[in-house]
Amino acid sequence: MTALSNSEPKVSPRFSALQRAATQWKRQLVDTTRSPLLYYRDLKTGTLDLTPGGESGQVNRSAVDYLLGGRKVRLSNLIQEDLLSGPEPLSDARRKVKRISQVAQAYLEEKGASTLYLAVGLAAWDVQTGARPNAPVIMLPLSVEPEDAAHRDFGLEVAGDAHFNPIMVHSLRTEFGVEISDDDFDLEEPPNNFVGMRDMLNRVRVSLQQVPELQVTPRLVVGNFRYNNLPLVNDLEQNLEAFADNDLVAAIAGVPEARAALSSNIEGPSLDLPDTEPPEAEFLVLDADSSQHQAINWALIGQSEVVWGPPGTGKSQTIANLIAALVANSKRVLFVAQKQAAVEVVINRLNRSGLGELVMDCHGGFKSRREFSRGLAEAIQRVSSTRLQD
Repeated sequence: MTALSNSEPKVSPRFSALQRAATQWKRQLVDTTRSPLLYYRDLKTGTLDLTPGGESGQVNRSAVDYLLGGRKVRLSNLIQEDLLSGPEPLSDARRKVKRISQVAQAYLEEKGASTLYLAVGLAAWDVQTGARPNAPVIMLPLSVEPEDAAHRDFGLEVAGDAHFNPIMVHSLRTEFGVEISDDDFDLEEPPNNFVGMRDMLNRVRVSLQQVPELQVTPRLVVGNFRYNNLPLVNDLEQNLEAFADNDLVAAIAGVPEARAALSSNIEGPSLDLPDTEPPEAEFLVLDADSSQHQAINWALIGQSEVVWGPPGTGKSQTIANLIAALVANSKRVLFVAQKQAAVEVVINRLNRSGLGELVMDCHGGFKSRREFSRGLAEAIQRVSSTRLQD
């Protein structure tokens, strides 16, 4: 048995409970057993190889360089036809791109997350147990649009910032203690051609020499890659102390004292508050019945609550009213939803109420960090020029 030295901090039971809960939450959030971000494999219709000089030999290197350089490129320019192969390679690529874009569009409409990427490079390394990983290295968000109604051709274009595969980064950090970041390789301005990308992949391999039997293959593959849960994992790893201090999160983790603190502080607003509140203190921008008004008042006094309502009972209308009321009371509001359609409904209601300038759509409204920064600067400018309330 080893005694703790005086220099070692003592961990509180509350923090220990959060650590145990966070370990379970992270395991549930990151299921890499079948993830193509860790175990990539070519699919019959779900992936498209755009590697110049690859097995097919039909990829136009110049067109690939145009694509990596940020220009919109037609699929018919990326895939070459010749006398020996005829139109078959392009027809096969057309079927694949159509299927890939359909899957990406369905996921975007359902979850509000973009999954369509051009993966640059595949990294493989030895592990103590399980299958040998085959992970994409650099991810380039991609947009694919049909060029005609018959989908005879498609336009492909890089649609966001390059970044390292976050599942690969997470696995290397947890398994080998290796840190690799976008800033280390200046991915904000990535190489604009295949040769440059190949050189960058080689530098990545050299920087990861402590990873056993690491191999990096310079390939370009188009497909759907989902990792929208990983930011939650990073949040848990980086902010566990803050979560431990929060009674609500600690209560979810099963800390008895946090649950007791929450239950002892439940005190709702007066039932007749909607009738007695002066008009100048009310900032509802849409119609609201008494039950909706009551739910808004609960939030305004700082209480946590769950509001349930079947379809058509005014949930999005109540959320729009709540956002308006909170902002009018100098509060910051973060609105998230499981489906992108729910976010769009609330945004549209706020736009129609003349409050669209208060909204920054961080999820679907920006394609790159640069565009996000520009939107943030414009929002700050609007706030600074807004007149004080009369």
